[in-house]
Amino acid sequence: MQNKQTSRYKAFERLYMNGMQAQATLIDSNKLFAKVARGTGKTEGVIGPRSIRVKDSMPGELSFFIHATYVALLSNIIPNLRAFYNKPVGPHGEPLLKEGEDYVIGTAQLPKHFRTPRYPVSYPKHSIVFSNGHQFQLVASDQPDSVAGRSAQHAFIEEMKHNKGQSLKSRVFPALRGASAQAKQSYLYEGITGVSDVARVDLGEDNWFNDYENHVDKELIDEIATVSEHVNHAQVRLTEAQSHLKDESNPAKLVRLQETIRKNQHVLKMWEPTLRDMRKASTYFITASTFANKDVLGTKYFQTQREVLSDDEFLSSICNIERDKVVDMFFCGYDSDIHAFDDSYKYDSILSFDLKDTFNLDAQYLKHYDPTEPLKLGYDPGQFSSIVVAQEKRRPKELRTLKNFYCWPPEDQADLARRIYEFFGPHQKNKRIDLYYDRAGNKRKEELEKITTDAKIMKRELESYGFKVVLKNERQKTIFYYQHYRLLKILLSENLRHTPRIRVCKHECKELNSAINRTAVKRVEGKLEMDKSSELLPFYLQPALSSQIPSALTYLIYGLYAEEYLPSEFNQLPDDLPDNIVV
Repeated sequence: MQNKQTSRYKAFERLYMNGMQAQATLIDSNKLFAKVARGTGKTEGVIGPRSIRVKDSMPGELSFFIHATYVALLSNIIPNLRAFYNKPVGPHGEPLLKEGEDYVIGTAQLPKHFRTPRYPVSYPKHSIVFSNGHQFQLVASDQPDSVAGRSAQHAFIEEMKHNKGQSLKSRVFPALRGASAQAKQSYLYEGITGVSDVARVDLGEDNWFNDYENHVDKELIDEIATVSEHVNHAQVRLTEAQSHLKDESNPAKLVRLQETIRKNQHVLKMWEPTLRDMRKASTYFITASTFANKDVLGTKYFQTQREVLSDDEFLSSICNIERDKVVDMFFCGYDSDIHAFDDSYKYDSILSFDLKDTFNLDAQYLKHYDPTEPLKLGYDPGQFSSIVVAQEKRRPKELRTLKNFYCWPPEDQADLARRIYEFFGPHQKNKRIDLYYDRAGNKRKEELEKITTDAKIMKRELESYGFKVVLKNERQKTIFYYQHYRLLKILLSENLRHTPRIRVCKHECKELNSAINRTAVKRVEGKLEMDKSSELLPFYLQPALSSQIPSALTYLIYGLYAEEYLPSEFNQLPDDLPDNIVV
């Protein structure tokens, strides 16, 4: 990497890149999409280096840094980018970019040596400004109006699968326009850099970026690769010759070094404009599995992953293979586009934070949270314990699931209760909690007694924080799978105007939303059941993939609405019914 302060950094540094990272750097197209699996180095190999090339090639201009939410940008994406910039690369541990000298973050006060950006820094709390005047503005795709009236020259998109493609294409991408004459010469002008692992459509994620694979001109990409490699070699030879020239005293060697410099300067003068023009017209789409980083990760890593991951998870997370949605879902009729909401946050409050602050999300920032209303909790106890927290709205009649929590050994009810208090407690004026838990018909008497005991422990732990907890299932009859299934079918279909609408927060209940889409119906000898085979997965995979958290939601929904909305023939059944029946 070249840098103006050559005393601090090497002009070029030899470093390792995996195949995916090398491709991204070699091609460096105007629009670059990397659909790559976990452990491949998306920030280190794509976003980080590319952000430096963008800011260097368009001084004084503006780029958007995009994620689905500001919460993710503030708490995850920007801290990772800062860590990349702060990586020690100099001979004495100097950072790649020095904060306060090469860039500033979250402030309107620019150092005197900084060039003035061509655009005013409209959102200084949520901007990164570099010494050459280029600025990065944070943009949340769930708030596309944040780009209204702004023109940017490049867009970086983190975790593309979590962004709504239609919103980006209709509201954000059209804002990539307008620049100085100098910036328009850059091959990265009006460009896009997007990274993501594979979108799991079965979990409600958006694979909009796959469309760009059809935009790739393979012949052009091959030409870029050839010329880029030629130019790169010339740059290296030129730099090495120039560094040796000042220390060389042998006349014959001096002549050879000068000839090397002249020759490679000629190569760069001839080919760099051609390479720039080709890159400017190109789109490149990279697909890579975790095996692209096998030399660093080692074979043991893949052996371990194969042992602990399910087939679905291994194929998607490691092999980067897209999976289809479960066809026969227990939550029949559930549609993430309808039943999952993404207008989750009070952005007026969140935007008061700047990038230098430590941001901790809690209930006060949730748009649909009402501290004066009681909390409704669905609880699925066990070794893997899960809780969903919801509130009812009267007009329109809705059940809004606001947050999910979970734990596994050595954590227990005390840990769950503490997390619920830390998130909701300081803001909750109405201290009442209605707790709904399992009364499933496939449980033995001993199991039901243990569930009741767990519920009472949870009640005790929550009440230690000042909540007033009401156990809603103490005298409730046994509930069977087909009753849950039938009630969900009635409510999720939304065919009746008077039924409550079930809504799940896409961001704060992402594990619930994911697992709902993976929870299938199982029919054994004509009997309807929830497929609970996913509960055999390792604990750390269960939140997003198993039926555990969805089960907690079924207990809550049934406890609230079965009596009013489930037809009487499904409710008036004896407690000792031997097994499930077909609906």
